[in-house]
Amino acid sequence: MRNSLKLLFITLLAIHSMAFEKFFLGESPRAKLMGNAWMGLANQDSFTIFYNPASLGANYDIDISPVNFTFAGPNAIDDMDRFTDLPSDAAGIANQLMGYPLYLEASNFSTIKAHHFSFSYFTKNRANIVLKNRVNPAFNVDYSYDRGFITGFAFNLIGGARNKQKKKIMTGQRLSVGYSFKYLTREGTRDKFDIFSTNIITKIENGLGSIDEIKDTFGFSKGSGSGHDIGIEYANGWGNTEFVASMAILDIGDTYFKKTEGDGEVPRIAMAVNTGLAVKQDWKVFDYSLALDIKPINQGLEFGRMIHFGAQLNIPFFGFFAGLGEGYLNYGAEIRLWPVTITAGFNNVEIGSSYQETKGDRLFIFISLFDTSMDIF
Repeated sequence: MRNSLKLLFITLLAIHSMAFEKFFLGESPRAKLMGNAWMGLANQDSFTIFYNPASLGANYDIDISPVNFTFAGPNAIDDMDRFTDLPSDAAGIANQLMGYPLYLEASNFSTIKAHHFSFSYFTKNRANIVLKNRVNPAFNVDYSYDRGFITGFAFNLIGGARNKQKKKIMTGQRLSVGYSFKYLTREGTRDKFDIFSTNIITKIENGLGSIDEIKDTFGFSKGSGSGHDIGIEYANGWGNTEFVASMAILDIGDTYFKKTEGDGEVPRIAMAVNTGLAVKQDWKVFDYSLALDIKPINQGLEFGRMIHFGAQLNIPFFGFFAGLGEGYLNYGAEIRLWPVTITAGFNNVEIGSSYQETKGDRLFIFISLFDTSMDIF
């Protein structure tokens, strides 16, 4: 129990711990496996509204997705020794975990999409940390536990008719605009902590009595806030082919939180201007897509960090995904046997400040239960 609390202590220094990792409130598991190149394909699952509300202009079904669990952690298959027999002192812990990117995520998203409208209720808890600098070890902490909802709609300015014989491909041109509103409570902190500070050493070596003590040590604060997103999307479909160009501004003007507990500031969600292109073809027996996203274009990142490219191939009951995001390879697969869909694979992200500076090597599994789709429009 004592070792478990030590590991939890270190992990909670995290949820989104490196301040330079790009934040996504709702992230499609398929997108993760495609290097997060998903803007032009967003209507393919229940996470549409988190990428671009205008993508709802392509939806004509009622899709109910009540349970969408994601569990993720560090790809520690070859490094299990790091997590066994943790030392009892701060110096020992620092030496054993130096340079290794710890990460934990547990989230659930429940969504309904009806025609051009969507509503999603979510809970998301993420923890991520890299301990650096052997001379003066320090944690960069960025923790966030989010609970709330997001809702929005799209309006088709041009076209939008669907070819009923090829449901995955729209026919003709479509120009859609969309808007979404989100409200959430966030518990978190964003700061840098010296592992050899008196406060932290005392907490580690005297034992960790409760999660509340850990939170007090690192100044967690809690608050609530709301945000707004807008988007536009153009699509052109012919035969078995469709081209999509997508652009969205998420968290317009940043999403801030009114503090209700704690001493520090509740970490805000930065505005992101995201763009993407996609081409998809449906050959009935199989379909495939290619996607390219450049995002976010407003946060001053190196160009390499904004590039996301991915591909997917779907056959009956199975999907296969691969992509490059921020210079790192991502890949995985999906099995669809109603009432269960399982998506799993390797998701690598940049957690440093520069292109390919520090890789966060992660493994995740996504489980969706009782997805239901009704074509009544």
